[in-house]
Amino acid sequence: MNMHIIATTPQSVADIDQDFAQFLKDSGFPFAARKKKSLECLLRENNAQGVVVWLSEGPVLYCGPEKFFFHPSMAKNRLASFRKFSVPDPMVKACALQDNDSFLDCTLGLGADAIVASYFCPSGEVRGLESSPAIAGIVKWGMKLYNSQIRWLNEAIKRIEVINCDHGQYLREQKDNSYDIVYFDPMFRKPLMKSQAIGPLRLLANPLPLEKKVIEEACRVARKRVVVKEMPSGSEFSRLGIEKVIGSRHNKIAFGIIDIC
Repeated sequence: MNMHIIATTPQSVADIDQDFAQFLKDSGFPFAARKKKSLECLLRENNAQGVVVWLSEGPVLYCGPEKFFFHPSMAKNRLASFRKFSVPDPMVKACALQDNDSFLDCTLGLGADAIVASYFCPSGEVRGLESSPAIAGIVKWGMKLYNSQIRWLNEAIKRIEVINCDHGQYLREQKDNSYDIVYFDPMFRKPLMKSQAIGPLRLLANPLPLEKKVIEEACRVARKRVVVKEMPSGSEFSRLGIEKVIGSRHNKIAFGIIDIC
């Protein structure tokens, strides 16, 4: 969905710092001086549907009654379960991740899968592609500015490179065997859980289904595996020509796997 989005500061801040200036350049969002005005007033004056407020801990996008911001909640929970109780992560298993793998997440969303992959690939590289400028900007700068007391989580987040682009075009521009794992999670367009942080994804995310030709390009770019996360009860795997599936109809998610080597 194309939305007119503006960016501003909190009411107590008037200056644009260096990071905010770079965010404005990256996103292309026009700046609207706050001048102690309410967000509703700024939206009305600028005929905008959304407004980003630049905070020291990361940008927050307000869309009507909802707001969108980066937070590693799901990734944090998954990694904590692994660290404390040795609970295996289904995505890590599906991707057969090793510590030096290069991982391309073609549907970044909030970045939970990319964070988990980054934790398990500390000697490799993780790149996340996001076609929505709003999502890409919020998540990229939210990751840059995120800082917690959990060192291993901070390190995993900081290793991720976020790129705002169409994954189909990006894949076409890559050389053969450029990444070990090429990963897709189109499910983030329809989140299974309810959360204030992900509600606006329904408004911002690209609603188009994966194209079979994109999967073909992914197979050319991947060295080891192409992995697609989907609901097990649907027909997406068969439509995309994916025969190897991990998961069952009793689980909320399943992974389609294409082995390259």
